[in-house]
Amino acid sequence: MFGAFRSTLVALGGLTRKRIFRLTPMQKLRQRRRLRGVDDVIAKLEESKVKLHVLDLAKKMPKESEMPASEKYWVESKRYRYGVKPMDFVPRWTKTPHPRQWKAGIVHEPKFGERDQ
Repeated sequence: MFGAFRSTLVALGGLTRKRIFRLTPMQKLRQRRRLRGVDDVIAKLEESKVKLHVLDLAKKMPKESEMPASEKYWVESKRYRYGVKPMDFVPRWTKTPHPRQWKAGIVHEPKFGERDQ
């Protein structure tokens, strides 16, 4: 229709692509399966008695069953509220590796005296 009653994106509800700020139960299930798959690969490499520096680092990481939900489904980000964002907000989040342990102090804060200089 034309004129005052034409259907525009604003008239139909504003934003056309709304993103939920949390993962759906199926996304969480698939993420847990991916983490368990990585744990299985690490366990099989340990059984094979292969000596790798990367394997030593991987042994120190917590397993999927030991991780809290905040580490499984959220990633740290300087630009989001409280310093974290949902994992599915990361581009190609199913293909990229994510840290299993966050560093101390998730929220980005300038070092002491950095602003004064």
